[in-house]
Amino acid sequence: MSIHPSQHGAGASSNILERVRQCAASVTRYPLDILTGDAQLEDELGIDSVKLAEIAAVVGREFNLPQDRLPRGGKARTLGAIAGLVTEVMAESTAPAAASVPAHAVAPVRATPGAAAPVGVAPAVSAAPVRAAPGPDLESLVRSVFARVTRYPESLLTLHADLEDELGIDSVKQAEVMAVLMKELGLAEGPKPAQRLRTMASICEAARALLPSTTPMTSAPVRAPVHVAAAPLPSRMDLPFAGKVALVTGSGKGIGKVIATRLARAGATVVVNSFHSREDGERTARDIVDSGGKALHLWGSVANEEHLERLFSTVGEQLGGLDFLVCNASNGLIGPFDRISPRDWDKAFRTCITGTYECAMRARPLMAARGGGSIVTMSTSMSQRYMHDLGCQGVVKAGVESLTRYLAAELAPQGIRTNCVSAGPVHGDLLGMFPDAPDRVARWEAATPGGRLCSADDVADVTELLLGPKTQRVNGAIWVVDAGLSGTVDGLLPAARPS
Repeated sequence: MSIHPSQHGAGASSNILERVRQCAASVTRYPLDILTGDAQLEDELGIDSVKLAEIAAVVGREFNLPQDRLPRGGKARTLGAIAGLVTEVMAESTAPAAASVPAHAVAPVRATPGAAAPVGVAPAVSAAPVRAAPGPDLESLVRSVFARVTRYPESLLTLHADLEDELGIDSVKQAEVMAVLMKELGLAEGPKPAQRLRTMASICEAARALLPSTTPMTSAPVRAPVHVAAAPLPSRMDLPFAGKVALVTGSGKGIGKVIATRLARAGATVVVNSFHSREDGERTARDIVDSGGKALHLWGSVANEEHLERLFSTVGEQLGGLDFLVCNASNGLIGPFDRISPRDWDKAFRTCITGTYECAMRARPLMAARGGGSIVTMSTSMSQRYMHDLGCQGVVKAGVESLTRYLAAELAPQGIRTNCVSAGPVHGDLLGMFPDAPDRVARWEAATPGGRLCSADDVADVTELLLGPKTQRVNGAIWVVDAGLSGTVDGLLPAARPS
């Protein structure tokens, strides 16, 4: 349906809004009757920023909008605002601005990165993401490189989306993208580290400033996503978790990876979940399968309600239910209080408190249908004591321990136990994030009875025990695993400020 200038007016505006509503319905699968022009998309309809970016991409294709005029920010708070922007852009041009394909024929672009095939079944080859037009177009190249490295669909990679907060692309992955991009642009070095490049638009601007005016641009090929196909594990009666399904959030690396691997060795089919560390999560699932276990990787943030809905729906549909849930995904700035911003508190609370709660409530019906289950949350033994630079995590994890007790009482009627592993400093990547890490570790070890901090395997030992049949009467418990450190005084206090 093409819109011509003579059609502009009340009728045309109404038609544009209707087509925008159709676009939104194709992306969200929401019924049209709730997709009104004045409904707040995020606050009232629960459509998060990632899904809003998808809607913007579909609307852009439907109306042939330039990339720099896609609806975003204040122009994308309601469908009426989006329709208003479309009308404004069309009024600026005398050429037909709408695509000839009707809205109902627009193929929905679903944000399902990371979804895997059912256990033991090889996944079908995924269609390649929507490509930008080839040619001397820096924006197309940048989006293409991001799609290739992250394996996100290009329709999700809008130029002004916040790379970390909206798309879950952490600084490590961003550095990997920049390395590939600089190589393809033929640049010896990239933008200065001090530059704060939070969006692809800012990366394009920084790269353009470094390019000679004659540098040719070509679009890089995009690889189709590679999913982990879980191989069957021969049934063995001596595997205590044979036939069980376990979900471990935040299990791409660190303690979560060790727990996921341990449960797979015990016979469970393990759902490995990761968000920022997507490739690590896929690798963990692949390693489990290569070792003869059963695993699949599902990408998503526990702080994102839509991601959780997709994740738990996939578990129910592909695996038939859930027996074990380990809420290991965590967030919390390491540093003194004067470095913690309201945004840091919000991210920590949404991941550790809201995310744990939402996971538990979505696990509830899946476990109840199988006669019950077991949940283990993760805390820190410093939630009850002061540890320098651990204020954000310590405070939020105290809330996790309280939440554990409430979940234990609320979910017990369905045969679901909820306990918490409260770990102290554990050798691994996290310790390296502390200022003066070597000195801190030496100090902690000196204050620990026995002189040794815990390992991830120590935490996995207790997690496996709390999930299993030998702790059937343990519910609402907080088990401290810190080699005795919390029984002593750390002694490291904030430095005195000059008067």
